[in-house]
Amino acid sequence: MGLLYELVVETADATSTVQIEANSKEEALENGQELYPGCRLALVNPEPREQNH
Repeated sequence: MGLLYELVVETADATSTVQIEANSKEEALENGQELYPGCRLALVNPEPREQNH
């Protein structure tokens, strides 16, 4: 399981945040760039995912 990152997405009209799961900061940014091409992106420190037992 990866870490849960908070991704800040800035477009020409608005700024919003989404959660994205990734194994590293680099992977999170790459995935964000694929999901939001042409947008300005920033990551917030990851939170460990809770595991359901």
